Amino acid sequence: MAILDRLPTTDRLQRMGLSVDGSCCLCADGQESRDHIFSACPYSKLVWQAMLDHCGFHRASLEWEAELAWLSANLRGKKMRVIVCKIFWCSFVYHIWEERNYRRFRDKKRDCNTLIHSIKETVNIRIQSIGHL
Repeated sequence: MAILDRLPTTDRLQRMGLSVDGSCCLCADGQESRDHIFSACPYSKLVWQAMLDHCGFHRASLEWEAELAWLSANLRGKKMRVIVCKIFWCSFVYHIWEERNYRRFRDKKRDCNTLIHSIKETVNIRIQSIGHL
């Protein structure tokens, strides 16, 4: 859904004619869109940067389309490192969207470090389940 830009972000909802607050609930500084939530938002940038560093990629995070192109070009094959990094990417997207929904609908917030820890836990559980196949 995220890659296809089909998530119900406020910019999409507004284009459909709904009257909703368009500000990003993660940073309160910017229009909520897929590109903003996952790559331009300072909150998600900090989280993704931590994931990149954890995977051993010491580079700056990129804009959404450039990040997808980089991931597609650099995460090829079946090596464990590649698999782990792909799981980190999927977990990042899932948890950022989950955090967005917590803030928008439940008025709950987690700081970056808490979210990073949650992503790492999710990835560890997934990796352990792969080993049992």
